[in-house]
Amino acid sequence: MRAPLAALRGSFATKLLLGGILLTLILVGAVGGYLIYSRDQQTTTGALSNSDNRAGVMRQVLEQFTGKESFATAQGLSGQGPLIDALSGSNPGPAVAQLFKNSPVDLSGEVLLIADRTGSAVYVRPASDLTVGSDLDPFESPLLVSYALNGQRCALTGQAGACGVDLLSGGIPAYAVAVPVVSASGTTVGVVAYIAPLQQQLQRFTTLFQFPTAFVAVSNPDTEIRLNSTTPVTTRTPPAIAAAVRTGKDVVHSTYTAPVATGGLGQVAGSFAAELGADGRTVVGYVGVEVPVAPFVGDEHTDVLTIIVITAFALLLIAALIIIFVESVVRRPIRRLERGVARIAGGDYNTPIPVRGHDELARLASSVNRMGESIARYTTQLKDARQRLDRAVERVSGMSSALTTTTGGVAALQNEVVRAAAGIVGQGSKALFLLREGDQLVVQAIYGDRRFPSDLSRWDRFPSVLRGDIVRESQPGEGSLLAMPMFFQGEVLGALALLMPAGAQVPAEDQEKVLVVLANNAAIAMENARLFEQEKETVQRLRQLDAMKSDFLSTVQHELRTPLTAILGLSDLIEMCWETWEDQPKLDVIHDIQLAARNLYDIVETIIDFNAVEGETVVVHPTQMPLRDAVDRGVTGVAERHKGGLPVPVDIDVPAGQFIQADPDRFEQVLRALIDNAVKFSDGHGRVLVRAVPSPRFDFVRLDVVDQGIGIPPDDLPRVFERFFQVDNTATRRYGGTGMGLALVKRLVTAHGATIEVESKLGFGTRVVLDWPASEAALRAASPRNGSPNGNAMAASLPPAAVS
Repeated sequence: MRAPLAALRGSFATKLLLGGILLTLILVGAVGGYLIYSRDQQTTTGALSNSDNRAGVMRQVLEQFTGKESFATAQGLSGQGPLIDALSGSNPGPAVAQLFKNSPVDLSGEVLLIADRTGSAVYVRPASDLTVGSDLDPFESPLLVSYALNGQRCALTGQAGACGVDLLSGGIPAYAVAVPVVSASGTTVGVVAYIAPLQQQLQRFTTLFQFPTAFVAVSNPDTEIRLNSTTPVTTRTPPAIAAAVRTGKDVVHSTYTAPVATGGLGQVAGSFAAELGADGRTVVGYVGVEVPVAPFVGDEHTDVLTIIVITAFALLLIAALIIIFVESVVRRPIRRLERGVARIAGGDYNTPIPVRGHDELARLASSVNRMGESIARYTTQLKDARQRLDRAVERVSGMSSALTTTTGGVAALQNEVVRAAAGIVGQGSKALFLLREGDQLVVQAIYGDRRFPSDLSRWDRFPSVLRGDIVRESQPGEGSLLAMPMFFQGEVLGALALLMPAGAQVPAEDQEKVLVVLANNAAIAMENARLFEQEKETVQRLRQLDAMKSDFLSTVQHELRTPLTAILGLSDLIEMCWETWEDQPKLDVIHDIQLAARNLYDIVETIIDFNAVEGETVVVHPTQMPLRDAVDRGVTGVAERHKGGLPVPVDIDVPAGQFIQADPDRFEQVLRALIDNAVKFSDGHGRVLVRAVPSPRFDFVRLDVVDQGIGIPPDDLPRVFERFFQVDNTATRRYGGTGMGLALVKRLVTAHGATIEVESKLGFGTRVVLDWPASEAALRAASPRNGSPNGNAMAASLPPAAVS
């Protein structure tokens, strides 16, 4: 009987069972604690709800009373003529000060600030009931002055100006408004601002808020400014409030210990409401109120007393049993384990823990002894591994830094790679980055002592790196060379070479492995850097093309609608008046319809022709043709597109016997486009001259189209032949056109082996110069692709139209 009882007493499971029974009794106290906790949570919820309401009211008061009152006063003041005149002058400071000398415009608890058109303060005046001392510097450069000058609109009123909470220099929180002062000419000459320090404003509404108020800036959420004392008190923001402020919520709250109105410290429910800054979008701070929790505490004393009486007796009994149990069964074995573990923690792995008995604690002591022996072995191994790891980390960190400079460009990447390679080897070594060009390696970047020679031709085995071999070579008195090939997609792209001076150690095996990895990854990173730069250029080009096409579609829509509207309107008109009009008015309207149809046809023809040549190959049929006849037809074609004939005279100075080699239809299309541009941009003034003179080039004719019109700005001259480009591409442009005419002309001129240039002076006119082949031989020699011009089609491959 005694043996089973002894075994039962020695079993650690039995001991844990008894301990579990005792701990079950303790749950009575835990239940009571939970009930008290639930009551406390109800109290906290009620206090937080009350403080949330007060914080919301505080924000409404600041915006609806302080904000709107200050904005209305500033707006009225900004419209005063004397103030506008004073700020418009060359020295507004004294003028504004004299203006307000006898007529101050004060708002209770606020500072009046007048700033000139640059945002510099020219007059600062605190209200008589505002105590700010003699230092007005914090009020002279609030952020919202610049917003008001830049056309900001107040989010509170929706009118021109800025309003919101501003953090003045020194961290002073203030609610400020600013209204621009605009002269009769519409020029902003200054700003009128009212700056209301939150300290004074919240004191004005003490009766409404009743409890201490505070402010937390988003830029410094860990600092809380309490605003109910004579001087603002800066304290550390409660961690829960600071964390909630960082999330950017509209209202944040928590309970914590803080000063209370009755004096001393107490538990408070703090709620803070977000306030927008001068830009009307960004939250710059939170205004809040700290409500004491004490008034919301219910009658918990009876509950607590009952729970204490119930649990006290059980705890006294349980305490006695636990003391006996822990002391005899747990504490003494655990003390032995604790002392043994402390010795192991102190580095003594050789003194074992005494093992008494065969229960679980005894087996645990045996395990701890074995653990000490294992730790002793592992510690020795870790020391060795740590030394190897430290060396590897230094090398890998240098390599990682070198390979993360892809966005800095190829040159920056190369410099970082050689710097990292030299750092891995050390010992005064020099690193060289080489790229392959044919059967040679060309140095791109060098890092190391410049006095140390970097000539690789003196190393006999170095050329074998092009075959993918790692080169190791030493020369007496010269030092040593280590060169690793850089592979990309199986090909040797270049090499990474290390030159060590005489007497320096050859890189160890692990260093060489790191350098090999660096070389191969450098090749990949360099290719990525090159592709990255190429991608940036491609994206920029695509964006430019997209913008130009958008402008073109808008322009074509307008240009097509104009003649279509005329055709439809005149058709309806002649249908209504056919029976009542005489023949002549009918013919006039029909003539106008024909004119609009020709213009519409020209636009559609230009679009179709331009689409045809967009395929990069245009077919022309050049033949010998008289230049004067072509010019006459071109002028006549332009005149037919204008009601009443050409708006400006066109003079023709072309010899009758001059011939050129050109496709008649395409050449007349070029002439019509050039003459139409010259007439259109003459703006009804001056004359247009079409003149042919001998060209400096042999067997060529130079044809000038000169107008006395508005000219082209110098910055736009290089772009006149671009697709869809117009000097004025706005929706309200004065002159029509699709922006494709000169681009099409450039294509057709190039297809004939001719050249075109534009000279212009803004306000004085433009000259377009064509240099055209006059014979078949000249055409054949100058054409983009030689062909047979006599009656046969000639296909000319053209580059895409230039895009800046």
